[in-house]
Amino acid sequence: MKESKDAVAKWRCPSLCVRLATLALFVAASWFASPARAQTTEPSPAPSWNVSGDFRLRWERTSEQEPTAQPLILDPRNRWVVRFRSGVTRQFGKLTNFGVRVATGSRGDPNSTDITLGDFADRLEISVDRAFLELKHEGAFLTGGKFANPFTTTELVWDGDVNPQGVAGSLAPSGKHQVTPKLLGIFYVVDEDTINPDSFMVGGQGQVTIKTSASWSAVLAGGYYDYSIKSLRHADSGDTRSNRLAPGGAAYLSDFDLLDAMVTFDHRGFGARYPVKFVADFVKNLGADNKDDGFGLDLFVGRASAQGDMRFRYGYSQADTDAVLAAFSHDNTTLATNYKQHSLTFDYQARKDVQLNATWYVYRKLDALSADPNPWIKRLRLNAMVIF
Repeated sequence: MKESKDAVAKWRCPSLCVRLATLALFVAASWFASPARAQTTEPSPAPSWNVSGDFRLRWERTSEQEPTAQPLILDPRNRWVVRFRSGVTRQFGKLTNFGVRVATGSRGDPNSTDITLGDFADRLEISVDRAFLELKHEGAFLTGGKFANPFTTTELVWDGDVNPQGVAGSLAPSGKHQVTPKLLGIFYVVDEDTINPDSFMVGGQGQVTIKTSASWSAVLAGGYYDYSIKSLRHADSGDTRSNRLAPGGAAYLSDFDLLDAMVTFDHRGFGARYPVKFVADFVKNLGADNKDDGFGLDLFVGRASAQGDMRFRYGYSQADTDAVLAAFSHDNTTLATNYKQHSLTFDYQARKDVQLNATWYVYRKLDALSADPNPWIKRLRLNAMVIF
């Protein structure tokens, strides 16, 4: 952990910058939304409201729920899981947008909106998982609050349910180009405390989208996420998960300075219903002395957007114990890090607004103790989702 006064001084400028960016966001939003500026003969556009959401029902079977529990080999676990999300956005003029979304899931778990049915039919917990203000002008974008992840990612580093909080922005040329660069930056408020130093992340990503023809395109992305975790006072076992802790458990053993590189290839030469996509993701934690890297490979065939569509996916991934910050990485299996994993997915679009899915995970520890039998664990998920 970087706890010196020099490290605190190092981030004083980003902390000031985020305050200035937040102030600029709200001042600009007020300016552009103010009726006093409407000194034109053209009528102002009517406020645009958009409501959307989804509901998912899941049945899941895991051959061994916890591979390190006693006894080491457990009976299979079957469970029913539900997820509900609903959000609304409103546009003010041409530049300003506000949005809020509620979702099921524990408020203390940032990387899951699922709720396991049980607990003698207790009521389901629901809370706000997004609330944001946006400014858009041609290729410039600025957002603040709790918002969708703006980066090109896979679940190796970022779980799809994690919504960062703080401020973020991006800049790209407007219009259509054969080669389009894009720069993104974020100040992520991880933890704020009145009696302990704040924890945060400063990160950025550069992207280049290349369209060589009507059938081929590629996206190259490189990101760097520098975490400064000053305290684990507000973290629980679901946050620290499988990362190594220093003696006493009050701090991580490693720092987390993640270098993340991605490449995506898209081919649309087999028709609109059968696109092919290949995604590769490599991550290395420059803040760890060892057990510090991971990678993921995914191949998609088909799409899932119109009625009758089918999509197939095969993925392989592995991650060392401190390759990623487990608090925000995937929670698809019982192992957040220190794993190697195969996955097969089939999606069927029964209607435009109804999707059926089957996903099978086969995984085990990447580095196990000699006394650990380390079996291959199987997890099957069957999902039905409606979208509105």
